[in-house]
Amino acid sequence: MRYIAIFLLLANIAYFVWLRLGASPVVVSVPTPARALLNSGLTLVSEYELQLEQWPALTCFTVSSFISVDDASSFIAEIGGIASDASVTLSGDPLSPQYRVFLPPASSQGIATITLDSLSESIAAAQMEIETYLITRGLLENGIALGVFSEQASAQNTQSRVLQLGYPAEIEEIPRSTGEIRVQLQVLEQEALENPAWLELTGDRTDLSIVENLCETIAQGTQFP
Repeated sequence: MRYIAIFLLLANIAYFVWLRLGASPVVVSVPTPARALLNSGLTLVSEYELQLEQWPALTCFTVSSFISVDDASSFIAEIGGIASDASVTLSGDPLSPQYRVFLPPASSQGIATITLDSLSESIAAAQMEIETYLITRGLLENGIALGVFSEQASAQNTQSRVLQLGYPAEIEEIPRSTGEIRVQLQVLEQEALENPAWLELTGDRTDLSIVENLCETIAQGTQFP
């Protein structure tokens, strides 16, 4: 046992000296998994083109030369569901708005006429001076107009008096500006080419300037890293 212990001691000393004299440590190489060339956020060009083919083709227009915001709103009402998106925009510098007092549209022209006659009688009986007339076109068609005012206080005064008579008068702010009044439209290409109502409307309104524009569309949900 004594010789075995001496042998193990000498072996450990020899191993220590060997390491100190410059033996290189053994390095174990661990292979690194290869990175995928495509990550989950990347859409192949072929897939992107397929998505584009599935989207409906849109044609966009800027319609200008309207005489008022009401005129532009009426134009939007007349095209109905032809446009997938429509909005009124004003160019130039903003001006002080006007205020319209009105009764909301009735379900039919007949009911609106009956309401107008009843309201006129109530106004006369109360000795009020309020002009009334039936709105025959636009977004407020079959509503009753009660005046347009440059001062909000005047509009509120008229609204209050009509409310006292038992009629649901409302106030609408009418924006104004120094520039043109325009309507921005997005129309399905097929509708613009084939819909008789669209072709008739644009043909009848020769006073308007209608310019076709590029539609600004963004591929939702398709992003490139």
